Amino acid sequence: RHFREHTLAPVHHTSIKMASVVEITPKFGVMPEKKGPSPAAVCGYAVVGALVGCAATIGVAYPMLKSKWDKDDAPAAAVESKNPCDGKKPGKGAGFDNLQCIQSSVTMAVEQAGGNVTLGYNQGTHNSDAKPVTTTLAEAGMCPVNVHWHLGAEHVSAGEYDMAHTAVSANGPSTAKYDARQPAGRKLLAASGGTTYLGGRCTHYPNLSTDQKKDYDWKYCKNMVVGETYEVHWPHSEMGACNTKWQYQLPFYDGVLCRLGEEAYPGKGKFGLGKVGDNADPVGLPGQIGVQAQVFVVVNDETYYYPDMLRGMIVTNDGPGTANAVMGKEVTAYTGSTTGTSRDNTICSAYGPVTWHVDRKCHLISASSFDKMCKDMLDQADDMSDDIYPHGAREHVSDELSANNRDDLGPNGATVSGTGDAATANVYNDRQ
Repeated sequence: RHFREHTLAPVHHTSIKMASVVEITPKFGVMPEKKGPSPAAVCGYAVVGALVGCAATIGVAYPMLKSKWDKDDAPAAAVESKNPCDGKKPGKGAGFDNLQCIQSSVTMAVEQAGGNVTLGYNQGTHNSDAKPVTTTLAEAGMCPVNVHWHLGAEHVSAGEYDMAHTAVSANGPSTAKYDARQPAGRKLLAASGGTTYLGGRCTHYPNLSTDQKKDYDWKYCKNMVVGETYEVHWPHSEMGACNTKWQYQLPFYDGVLCRLGEEAYPGKGKFGLGKVGDNADPVGLPGQIGVQAQVFVVVNDETYYYPDMLRGMIVTNDGPGTANAVMGKEVTAYTGSTTGTSRDNTICSAYGPVTWHVDRKCHLISASSFDKMCKDMLDQADDMSDDIYPHGAREHVSDELSANNRDDLGPNGATVSGTGDAATANVYNDRQ
């Protein structure tokens, strides 16, 4: 597991020791840049053309071979400079447009995402044949291909984040610039309306100190507010450009479908992803595409700094304070769809079913953690500048559109029986 140097925090940052326990997705970084062969390497070549006596001719041989290597490598470099995932999102009319959720009392849409993930809640009535991944997404052969976040929580977890909390003004900063979304009867957001709907909030804000609520000098993220609740999503895919510089994509559809139809896409056993020979994954899309989700309240406090949010959900049982003591280990798995404000309980997404893994707890996160993530996003090969701000939240999905296949994950993917007993807290046994 790798952390890149955090340029926004001091070298002797008090949270570095704490952050080291955060388990994250294996770093699928850019492959090392090829270098010309060193003089020592030249001596090891079995064939060096007309060279006789390697040691005596290194001064001449090295420039010649390096020039030839650069020339031979030029076509490969040109291919690498082209984004292989660009345009992979299906176009309008290709069968993935939004659609009426229910027509003539018949549910037309696949199960939707953004429902109730409270421990033990199992009121979803959408009868789905799909099964969610119950290992980690990495173990299922997926890599993260994007990260983005929503203003407020799209999911509901009783006592943690909920629209009921949003109705209490004390649970967050002023919403003068937001449109507080109503639980029911909301009109579909017009694409040109410019409205950003606020989802559910956590209840940490009233307990924050004055210093924790202070404004932060954002250098990379846009339209962020200290004290606000955000739900972060990490789309994953077996079909991503894993372990290449094109792994992270915008739109995320390009990333999750990048290698669709290619026999050579990574799948299990490649780049440390998945288990070789394992056939326990769900069939179809839920076994190939998944999303991790985690909810945070942003604070101006470096105690809650995590250096590598780009890589996936934060997983630790040694975080600071009560809110972060256990992170990413109380997870609900289910199958759903894509989210966003172009969908609600009338207009549904056609992208699904895919696996969702949602952390049911709300955590604190430093503003600098988000800003570092935005910087990392801007450093990617694909242009991710349109994802460095919060997107609006989808209306909380009704039980009618929520799948009946949720699984409250316990150790090694075991089900926790939905008892709601704190003593049986779920553990997302994640080797991220």
